[in-house]
Amino acid sequence: MKKVVSVIGLVFSFLIIGYAVYLLIANYGKITVDKIRINYENVINENEEYLVNVTYDGKDNIKCSLDNIDYTSKCSFLLKEGNYKAYVTNEKDTSYKDFTVKKDYLGIFSSTIDVIDTYYLAVGGKKSFNFTFDYPEYFDKTVTYKVEDKNILKVENDIMYAVSAGTTKVTATLKDGNSKTYNVVVTDLIVPPVINNEKQIVPCNRYTLEENILLDKILESRVLEAGFGTRAGVAAAARFLSLEFPYSIPYFNENGRLDSHGTRPRVDAEGRYYHKGLYLNSYKFKELDQSAITSGGPNIWGCLVYDRFISRMNKNGFTCSGFVTWAMLNGGFDVGDVGAGDSSYLTDELSDLGVHNILTYDFMKTTEYKVGDFIGTDGHAGLIIGIDEKNIYTAETLLPKLEVYTYDRYKGIVDTKELTYTINMHNVYPNGDGYITDMWD
Repeated sequence: MKKVVSVIGLVFSFLIIGYAVYLLIANYGKITVDKIRINYENVINENEEYLVNVTYDGKDNIKCSLDNIDYTSKCSFLLKEGNYKAYVTNEKDTSYKDFTVKKDYLGIFSSTIDVIDTYYLAVGGKKSFNFTFDYPEYFDKTVTYKVEDKNILKVENDIMYAVSAGTTKVTATLKDGNSKTYNVVVTDLIVPPVINNEKQIVPCNRYTLEENILLDKILESRVLEAGFGTRAGVAAAARFLSLEFPYSIPYFNENGRLDSHGTRPRVDAEGRYYHKGLYLNSYKFKELDQSAITSGGPNIWGCLVYDRFISRMNKNGFTCSGFVTWAMLNGGFDVGDVGAGDSSYLTDELSDLGVHNILTYDFMKTTEYKVGDFIGTDGHAGLIIGIDEKNIYTAETLLPKLEVYTYDRYKGIVDTKELTYTINMHNVYPNGDGYITDMWD
C-alpha cells in the first residue's frame, strides 16, 4: 500500500513539473502588459515634445510602435501631451499598454505683464519680460520663446523687440512645459520711451476717436502693470505722457480754478483735465462738467481756447499742477481740483500732501526720495519719473510745454534752486509703492 501511494505521489510530482515546463514553453516569448515600462523626464523640447522611452523589463530584443504598423528597435518617441498606446513586439508575440504623457509643473513663473490682456509696444521699442521664478534651485530656468509672426516681433535674451506694426502672440515656455502666451500689439501711435524735449506740441484734432481710445487703453495698461493706486502707477502715467506719447502737451494757464474753488468741485478742460485718458478727441466733451467751463471752451489739447491770463487765444494743455493731478488721477489717486501750492489761503493744495523734505546736499545722498514722489517749489509742481546713479529725472509742465528735466542728482538739483523740496508719497498713495522701477525700459 505504501508503494502504491509513493508511486502515485511520484507520478503527481512529474505531472506538476511537466505542466510547469509546458507553461514555461508555452509562455516563452509572450509579451505581458505589466512588464511594459513607460518612462520620460519632465523636460520638453522647443516643439513642446517629451522624449518617451518604452522598455520591456530591460530586455533589448524588442521593437516598439505607437500605431502597431511601423516598428522600431529604438523604442524612443518624441510626444506631445496626450494619450497613447505603446505596442511592443518580439518574434513570437505583440501586446500594448495605454499611457498618458502629461505636464507636471515643478513651480510657477510670472511677469509684470501677466496682469494685462495685451501688451503694447512702439515700433522699434523693446520690453523685458522680467520673469520671476518659484522653482527648485536645481531647475534650469531657461525660457524658450515662440513668436506667431516674426515680421512683427522678435525675442532675444528674454527681451521683446518690436519690428513692425501689427498684432501677434508670443509663448514663453520652461523646460517642464509650463508656459504663458502673451498678446502683443505693435503700434506707431506711441514711440519708444526716450527723453526727447524736441517733440512738437500736439496738433489740434490730430487723433481720431479710435486712435484716442487705443491710446487710452495703452495708458491704462501701463498703469495696471505698475499697480493702480500706487507710486509706480502714478509714475507710469507720467512716463507715458512725457516719454511715450509722440507729441508734447502745451502749457496753458488755468482758467477759473482759483475763482471757483469752494463753489464747484472741479474746473474741467482749460489747463485742467480731470478725467481718465488723453484729451485728444471731441468725444471727451461728454465727460466734462459744462457748467464749470469758462472762457469759451471746451477744446481738446493742442486746440485754441481763450487764455484769460494773457488775454488771447492759446493752445489748450496743462499747467504744472494740471499735469501732476492728471498723472495722479490716471495712476489711481484722485487728489482733487488743487494747485501747486501758491495760495496761502488754501490748505488742500499739492504742497499740503505731506511733509516737505528740503533738497540739500545731505538729503540727496539718502534714499528718502523715490520715483513717483511729488517734487516742487512754492507755486510749481512736478513728479520724479526716474533716478539713476548720476541723475534725477522729473516731468514738469513749464512754458512752453511738458518736458522731462534732467538734474545732477547730488549737487546740480540743489544748486539750481528751481525745485526745493519733495514729498514722500509712500503713505499718500492708497496702494503703496506697486511695481516700482528707478528707470523706464
